[in-house]
Amino acid sequence: AQAALPYAAAIGAVLLAVAGTASLRGIMGPSVSILFFPAVLFTAIYFGYAPAMLATVLSTAALSYLFIPPYYSFNIGADDGIRLAVFAVIAIVAGSISAARKEADAAQRRAVVELRAALGTLQKVSGWPVFVDVTFASAAWQLLAHAATVVGCERVIATWEADDEPWIYLAGSAGEQEGIVKLPPSASPGGSARGPGEAWFVPGDGPGDLAGTRGGPLRDSQSAPLAAEISSRLSGRGIASAPFEVEHLTGRLFCSGLGTAAAEVMPLVNVVAHEVGTSLERLYLHDRLQQVAVREERLRLARDLHDGVLQSLTGIRLRLQILADAADATAAARDGLLAIERALAIEQRELRLFIDDLKPSSRRAGSSDSVLHLLRQLSDRLAPEWKTPILVRVTPDDLKAPAAEQTIRLLVHEAVINALKHGQPSRVSVEVDAPSEKTLRVTVVNDGRSFPFSGRLTHDQLLAAGIGPVSLRERIMSIGGAMTIESTPVGTRVEMIVPV
Repeated sequence: AQAALPYAAAIGAVLLAVAGTASLRGIMGPSVSILFFPAVLFTAIYFGYAPAMLATVLSTAALSYLFIPPYYSFNIGADDGIRLAVFAVIAIVAGSISAARKEADAAQRRAVVELRAALGTLQKVSGWPVFVDVTFASAAWQLLAHAATVVGCERVIATWEADDEPWIYLAGSAGEQEGIVKLPPSASPGGSARGPGEAWFVPGDGPGDLAGTRGGPLRDSQSAPLAAEISSRLSGRGIASAPFEVEHLTGRLFCSGLGTAAAEVMPLVNVVAHEVGTSLERLYLHDRLQQVAVREERLRLARDLHDGVLQSLTGIRLRLQILADAADATAAARDGLLAIERALAIEQRELRLFIDDLKPSSRRAGSSDSVLHLLRQLSDRLAPEWKTPILVRVTPDDLKAPAAEQTIRLLVHEAVINALKHGQPSRVSVEVDAPSEKTLRVTVVNDGRSFPFSGRLTHDQLLAAGIGPVSLRERIMSIGGAMTIESTPVGTRVEMIVPV
């Protein structure tokens, strides 16, 4: 019906011209074509070439049959040919002008739509916040969660690499905070996390359209390990991706759950990808500066401890040995002084291990000792000093944690000393197990005096109430762990979750 409307309008315009010419025939004289020109112009301007040509043919036929002698016959002469040519020229010129005007109007409307979309994009990304958190992973999660809100998608994934590091990093936004996945350079061809430099959109039902066996932009631009990591985190219909490249980082942003509105969302995805790249670089540089500052501070502290406290303890030990060897010293005094000297020697050894661990190239790095062996060494030293049995149990027996070895030893040392000093128990037990691949659980139980509260308090509750061993809690928080304390009339249970 809509397709026939222009031709019906052409016929109607010619019929109106016929009716007007017939009613005004007496005063028009020989100028019978006057009303047919507007009919052809009207049709050409508003309905285009084909209806205008129909109006041209009908107007010529009506004039020849009804108003030009001999009447009621189609006696086509030279005048009719000229009239038909004139009408055709008028139709073509008017149609061309109308088509140009319509195209200009359409272009103007498209420009307005694009301008509104660009303005909406600028409004969404204007005032992009600065993301700085305690850890790079937490700040990256906040950044990508904000990017997902700006784009209006279900999930945002970012992959990137630094210009001076071979590793490929992957982070995503979700309902719960995630860490950063670190992949080796072999995870992507040529060690690149970018893939092709263009943006793309796939209006599919999920990641299968990206990394399935039939191929796709993700399979084409990434190798299997990286593609699997990305596709496992994408969900929802409609996935868009755009690259970003800043001074120190290159990477790619993936947005899933966009629906099918590719034309409207791609400019926004490109702008957000650039903002994400800029923010990630800021976080990367901030993290590098923090690492350098921590390394320098650890070196300074190691030098101060070695040149200060450690040397002072050595002097005290020598003085104790001199006093013990004095001729007028009794046997009891000599034994007591030598016992103190041996205790100081043990603490010196502990302090040296701590100093070694502070240095970037620690001699203890990569130790092959099991957690059970390390903790039994600690137990064998502390139990005779405090005259209290300290039981150690590790599950499994051969559990190793090279990256957290020193952390576990210091945590257990402080927790056991706190129990011995303040609880005065008859025994202390230390248990270590691995509830997951990324965490260890360290539990220290004693049957001595309990804390001044009753029941079980989580890490957040301890922090809010400001109770519990402060230094132990701060040490746990510095490594991103958590501590829970259960205090009962028959003793205390301290449970610590240590990320490894």
